Amino acid sequence: MAAWWTAARWFSVCPHPVLLLVLADYPGSLSRAVAVEQWRGPYCRTAAAREHEYARRAQTEADSLRAQARARSRGRRPAPGSAAPQVERPYFVVGQWKGGGEVDVWHVEEAPADPDARADAHEQHASDAETAFGSVNVVYATSPQAAADQARCEARQTSERIRP
Repeated sequence: MAAWWTAARWFSVCPHPVLLLVLADYPGSLSRAVAVEQWRGPYCRTAAAREHEYARRAQTEADSLRAQARARSRGRRPAPGSAAPQVERPYFVVGQWKGGGEVDVWHVEEAPADPDARADAHEQHASDAETAFGSVNVVYATSPQAAADQARCEARQTSERIRP
């Protein structure tokens, strides 16, 4: 450490020609690197400000669309006495698929809306069904009964397709 300080004192008293080369402005030199970084600083600040503004506008637009969707969902309530529109939802249909397109349905349950939760629940149902030589299908229907009927219909169609 003392040698370093000794060398620093020598350069301050009598600059060495190597020091002039180190500080000279040529491609790849320290002074060129500093000059480039001085130019890039304001450029990067401007680019970051543009990106921040872009993200702020996107967030504002997303908030606006959410508010519009909430307003539309509140405004579309069915009139008293009218039937609510039937919406298809995912259902787990657990059962044993028999030959000839017949299905022995053991259990029908509405699947979670979240894809991750749905995948976890499907894996759990599949594990349980495998122990009894059954299987699990995801069927989109308006009710549990409609889901069971849809699963039976799909089994018949599959059986007809693969029949020789």
